[in-house]
Amino acid sequence: MEGVVLSEKMQREADRLLAQIVRADSMIIAVKAGARADGFVLGLETSEVLRAGDAERLYVIFEAALVERLKTLSRS
Repeated sequence: MEGVVLSEKMQREADRLLAQIVRADSMIIAVKAGARADGFVLGLETSEVLRAGDAERLYVIFEAALVERLKTLSRS
């Protein structure tokens, strides 16, 4: 999560969500993991615990991981 400032607990959760996307063994599971990650970011954004711009950076990180995983799964 380069460039994003998160508390230790939030960082662990973000890493866990990212790992779920990366490890997804089907497109459906990958999309569900991506939706959970989006919900996580939305919650942080809504509660105003992120610095300006960090929410957008997190969305981009999770979206890029999801797109890459879906591409990989579609080739399988």
